[in-house]
Amino acid sequence: MIKEYLRNFTHEDRVRCRISSNKGRIEGFLVQYEILYEDEWRVVVRFDTYHGTMHRDLISRDATIHKEWFPQMKFDEGLNFSYIDIVNNWEKYRIWYCSKLDLI
Repeated sequence: MIKEYLRNFTHEDRVRCRISSNKGRIEGFLVQYEILYEDEWRVVVRFDTYHGTMHRDLISRDATIHKEWFPQMKFDEGLNFSYIDIVNNWEKYRIWYCSKLDLI
């Protein structure tokens, strides 16, 4: 079963969650912070399990992707970690994306 949720922080900032589960067991997920930038929704940071291991993609305006892997995290732990990270840090991700600052 796949469920998808959107939560708006502001009219220009939101988090998207897509969770795949079977009998209560998380089989995969995507949690991403999206920003409305130049009239287009863009992904700034994405946590997912699409390569079989949880990882974070930090995506710059020029579409460069910086990956960080979390192989020790189980999917249920990773889902919680990812969501909490975005809820707590979306404003920092926004500042980074909209400016020319170094990676967070």
